[in-house]
Amino acid sequence: MVRRQCVCGAPLHGLNTKGPQMFGFIPSSSLAHYNYDCEFDTGVTLPGGRVFEQCLTCGAMTLCEYPTLDGSLRGDDPLITYGPGTVYEQCDIASVPVTYRSFRALMSSGVTGGVMYSQAFRANLAELFRTDERHMPSWKVAKDAMLDVANNALDEWWYASIGRNFIVLYEDSKALQIVSAWHRIPGTAIKNSDIVRINGLNADPLRHDASDTIEMAAERELEIPDERRAALRIGNHARLRLIGSGIIIGRGIRELASWSSPEVLAEGARLFDRDAVVELVDTSFGIRHAVVRDAGRDEQVELLTRHDVVAKVSCTCDAAQSHHVCAHIVAMVLEIARRYRFRITLPTSAESTGGAMTRTDGAATVDGAMFGHYADVLDVMREDEVDGPRYDWLTSYIEPFETPSAPLYHVEFLTAGPLAMHNVGYCVYSEVVLSFIDVVINQGDPDYVRTLRGYGLDKDVSIPILNVDTLDAELIDALVAMIVHRERRNEGYLAECLENGVLVRLLRRLRDIDGVTGRLV
Repeated sequence: MVRRQCVCGAPLHGLNTKGPQMFGFIPSSSLAHYNYDCEFDTGVTLPGGRVFEQCLTCGAMTLCEYPTLDGSLRGDDPLITYGPGTVYEQCDIASVPVTYRSFRALMSSGVTGGVMYSQAFRANLAELFRTDERHMPSWKVAKDAMLDVANNALDEWWYASIGRNFIVLYEDSKALQIVSAWHRIPGTAIKNSDIVRINGLNADPLRHDASDTIEMAAERELEIPDERRAALRIGNHARLRLIGSGIIIGRGIRELASWSSPEVLAEGARLFDRDAVVELVDTSFGIRHAVVRDAGRDEQVELLTRHDVVAKVSCTCDAAQSHHVCAHIVAMVLEIARRYRFRITLPTSAESTGGAMTRTDGAATVDGAMFGHYADVLDVMREDEVDGPRYDWLTSYIEPFETPSAPLYHVEFLTAGPLAMHNVGYCVYSEVVLSFIDVVINQGDPDYVRTLRGYGLDKDVSIPILNVDTLDAELIDALVAMIVHRERRNEGYLAECLENGVLVRLLRRLRDIDGVTGRLV
């Protein structure tokens, strides 16, 4: 049976679907995908690959028939456990079980991990390699491109985990920050007699008790509040707008002043000060949506982040439709900073020169519009130091950690069996902490072990024995990296460092060394 109609009644196109509603899944467990020059389109035809179609009406994800290299049908292939027609309904991230939100739980769960990408990613990748979608690079080349931080605007791919009952997308496989999720609708799986027989032979004692291997009963179907369903719909439509008319940024969200003009920055700050951002919603796919009221009009603004970097932005105003960053986007970013309590440095009125560059030592002003490239050379020749903090990407987390708007972490328990005498605890971190983990992994000291040894310290040094007030910035950077990387080996260690204040003390010392300049939001 192949489903030709979504559960909401909208038509489906199966393998013939095109555009951003077509999703392919490439499992990372197969070496053929990553370590050999496997052709791009071959990925989903190998065992474990998947093709999904997202319904444009309700956002549900439907598993398409399994593609083959020669176009033949696979029949009841026991490798394809959940056949064509299985429907996954978009759900709230809070509904995702602990299996997918803890490193230790995920690694022991047995669910399939890999890369999920949409048709839009193919177009982005083809443009990156100056080719067309009929001559795509191999998956080995594609993987290398995805891992390069310079290509953060390749925003239509995600790390993914797929089990019986959930599809979960992550921004980063090293920081389990969930960006979107779907829950299988009970009763939509196609019955496969071979799978029934194989399951009967399965002697795994945990199979009947683990939360993602049992069949979902109808009474366990997730209840999603109407307001959350509305937010998910907004996210799906926002994703399509970003694909169609989004502005590629590729810069850090804290570097707002570097990717918006002084005039737009000033106007956006005025809108922010007037509380013009009347709505800010976390939707799905890592997209935040805002409504900014300006001159009696409500502008719809979207912002997509990848690894704490702004990949794309869009707005319904005329300026943004002409691919210019507008004041509404600036106001939204400042509101995000206020809500999530991180710092964005804005130039003061004395520092804002409207495109000119004024030297602080009293030298003549250089007109940036006419002689910007010469001004850069002059700065290098005079060995000017860069103004502002060097570690603000770390120290901006001091306030969210000291006075969090929500708990930074909590522990969930998963019972090992119905008659078990103990529960297994898993530490689940908030979005703020996961963002911090992501930043440290991608921007922190990549060789922190060598740095620590250079200071005569072990890679698992006990931080409380150190005199934090005497440490320099390089050592603090290495210690923070050590805390984050140790979390993956010793789950709960980061929570312990948050609880006893060790992490905040390191960040405070780092801020004292750096200093802070400019206007802060």
